[in-house]
Amino acid sequence: MQCRDGRLNGAETDVDCGGRCSPCAPGRLCLFESDCGSGVCTLNRCDAPRCDDGMRNGTETGVDCGGPCVACTGGCVRNSDCGSGVCFDGACSAGPCAPPLLVCGQTCVDARVDPAHCGGCGMPCPPGEACVGAMCRPVCSGGTQQCGTVCVDVASDPNACGSCTRSCLPGQLCVGGDCVPRCPPGQVDCGGVCVSTDRDPLHCGGCSRSCPPGGGCLDGQCTPACAPPLLACDGGACVDPRFDPLNCGGCGVACPPVQNALPACGPPGCTRSACLPGFADCDGMGGCEAELAVDELNCGVCMRACSGSEQCVLGRCCGPLPMGSYQMTCMGCEACDGQLSCLCENAMQMLQPTSIPLQPCAGGFTNCNGVLQCNGC
Repeated sequence: MQCRDGRLNGAETDVDCGGRCSPCAPGRLCLFESDCGSGVCTLNRCDAPRCDDGMRNGTETGVDCGGPCVACTGGCVRNSDCGSGVCFDGACSAGPCAPPLLVCGQTCVDARVDPAHCGGCGMPCPPGEACVGAMCRPVCSGGTQQCGTVCVDVASDPNACGSCTRSCLPGQLCVGGDCVPRCPPGQVDCGGVCVSTDRDPLHCGGCSRSCPPGGGCLDGQCTPACAPPLLACDGGACVDPRFDPLNCGGCGVACPPVQNALPACGPPGCTRSACLPGFADCDGMGGCEAELAVDELNCGVCMRACSGSEQCVLGRCCGPLPMGSYQMTCMGCEACDGQLSCLCENAMQMLQPTSIPLQPCAGGFTNCNGVLQCNGC
């Protein structure tokens, strides 16, 4: 290759540099500024970076300023690049610390978001907490959500089901953020066990009512013996072969298990109960294969698919948060079902719920006194 042959040839301006080769070092021959690593070609020689060459080169952070040159008044990388001694977000600040920054030691910090100076200098947040709106708050992970001072799973916590303020009734479960009965339709919770009180001889017509030995239970009433349509199965126990999934149509004829449902017996034979809470039969194959809280092809309801960048969270299609400065003063944000929802600080630094439709927003979303807006306040 010409750029590595130790000879001056081709379009090179010096041996193996310049032209189409790598830029030349100071002192080497050049024709154009682009031939030199410093960007300075003086009298056909590459010149070393200087603080008066009109180029941003060497360790300068601006054109002929910053680093070893005079302090900059515009762009910067470090505090020493600025005449004011303060570099914030790539620009030199006019004073020692432009609001809302504070001077903490020798550094300007943003006490609204700095976990080492949260709300004021030398006020660090405990491990596992972040600084949001000048207050230390728990960092919830693993699908949990902050409720008060703790992180909870609102998909399964009966004391905060679907939201921090919603509690399920006694005996209910929280499944996918919804309060649901502990037992499927047609059954009753008897001491933590779901039973069919219309046919169970141990709970005939109610949890605390059992039939005499050898008797059966028919339509919630005890029978003295296995009178038709009951049969004596399982060592003499009376069963109703019309509805008993363990003896469906005859003794010992058990119905097969069903995905996310209970096997059931009813004319003309084996069937299944209603799907367990949070599940549905979306493929029409007889089971309850779809978990609506997390199934990205059946999110919330059958046949509702999330887009490629979204995930199904508690039955809602949720995607990544959009850009914007709102993230500095808002927390608990989520972009789900076409809405950006957050808890945002107002002028009194109190959190309030707010939401806005997700839409193209070139300037990013902004927190305007506790209200989300697009392209500034």
